[in-house]
Amino acid sequence: MYAIVKTEEKGSLIVQKTPKEHRSGKGKTIKIIAIVMLALGYLFPLIWLLDTSFRPKVEIFNVPPRIFQAAPWVTFKSYSFSNFTLAFEKYQVGLALINSVLVTVSAILLTLIVCSLAGYAFALLKFPGRNGIFFVILCTMMLPTITLLAPYFRVIRVLGLYNKHLGIIIPYAASAFGVFLLRQYYIRLPNSLMEAAVMDGASHLRVWWQIILPVSKPVLATLAIYQFTAIWNDFLVPLLILRNKTLHTLPIKLQAIDSVNVAKDYDAIIATSFIAIIIPIVVFLMFQRQFIEGISGSVKE
Repeated sequence: MYAIVKTEEKGSLIVQKTPKEHRSGKGKTIKIIAIVMLALGYLFPLIWLLDTSFRPKVEIFNVPPRIFQAAPWVTFKSYSFSNFTLAFEKYQVGLALINSVLVTVSAILLTLIVCSLAGYAFALLKFPGRNGIFFVILCTMMLPTITLLAPYFRVIRVLGLYNKHLGIIIPYAASAFGVFLLRQYYIRLPNSLMEAAVMDGASHLRVWWQIILPVSKPVLATLAIYQFTAIWNDFLVPLLILRNKTLHTLPIKLQAIDSVNVAKDYDAIIATSFIAIIIPIVVFLMFQRQFIEGISGSVKE
């Protein structure tokens, strides 16, 4: 709001901000400063990790960090790929990276199929006990993962999946959150999307494949990103199931490098950490628009 003030000397009009407008302007400034400080707090560790992953071991623990000691074009001269070479050649990080990609991609594809079918059934089909079964699935989201490790391990041993990648790929597909997310998305779909197909005698599987999946790309992308971060960063389940070192994923490999008690290779640890962190960030940045659309659940009829 603005106030119009008339001066007595010259009779001119002066537009002045009201006290409320002043307070609003100060509030916005404080919010911007707070957001910038919060962003810097999150970005600084990542910037430090990016910088030190390319520096020699003697510069890793410099205080302040080497990047702040001189102009960037001066400090960048010490950059090299020696840390990554050490990690890949001495600790076989490349094999762990391949294992992580294989497990994550396979588990995501299986999760999308299983959860999409389950979400379709709970949202659009009517069968006895539908709500009760869905309630039980939701209840599993409240159980801590660590309480399920013992029965999980027992089932994997009985099925003959111990010390195999399938032993961690298949259980990831049973995502209660994925079923809930897709079920809520499908409920909001307009009925006109399926009425024509049903009238033509299309089966439920055909309706799901040709009609539901094409309009579900945003929510499927959301679930894929969520599962990617969960599976990629998972440490407990692969540690429990995978005993063979050639099957280890990146989190286990990182722990193995860090567990060395004598002459610890911090340069290899930092290089491996950078690889483990940067890939999920890149994936999220590539699909962030689909992620937001899937969370909002907006469907245009």
